[in-house]
Amino acid sequence: MATKEKTNSDSTSVAASEPDSVQAAAAKPKEPEYEITYPKGSKYQNLTPPAGVTPNPFEEIARISADYAESSNWADKHADIKGVLLQNAQKDYLFVLQQQAANEMLRHELFPHYYQDMSNTSVLKNIGYYTEQLVEAKSEDSELIYKCLRALKGYWDDDRIAQVARVTATRVQARPILSAADTTTRNGSYRQIYARELKKMAQRLSGKG
Repeated sequence: MATKEKTNSDSTSVAASEPDSVQAAAAKPKEPEYEITYPKGSKYQNLTPPAGVTPNPFEEIARISADYAESSNWADKHADIKGVLLQNAQKDYLFVLQQQAANEMLRHELFPHYYQDMSNTSVLKNIGYYTEQLVEAKSEDSELIYKCLRALKGYWDDDRIAQVARVTATRVQARPILSAADTTTRNGSYRQIYARELKKMAQRLSGKG
């Protein structure tokens, strides 16, 4: 018992000796992995489900992700996710599904495979597909789009990359700064940082850099 009490006491001492900034960071709620971009006044803000639609379409990508949690077959997962996008192609909430799908596949499947083999054309083709989904959805996730365009260098032509980079940078930089979170959170600050990088990318590829 004495040993246990000493251990607890030591732990308290170590915690007390840590800088306030470290303790504050540990206590700070973890930010979401990514943010969905919504049009101003969207009725789907914060993933509010479409009225009268069951099952909730905004839970479909997460369901597919869970189904493939123990599988390494990203191609079948992609096929199922693409099926959801096709089934909802005419819905006014498609933009939400496009962003969910792109984040799931790019972050958890395609980028890990790309970093293992940067010449894999199947992976590059699908990075291109989900980049297009983000652009169509008017996503302001400049960090994710920047990483996609870096991967697509040499697979897409320079004009196409420059156009996507320019459009995304312009959209993000036109976004009003409405709260501290737009610049102080990781997602908020990275949105601004990568918008500037996208603008530089577009200028370089257009011969204006």
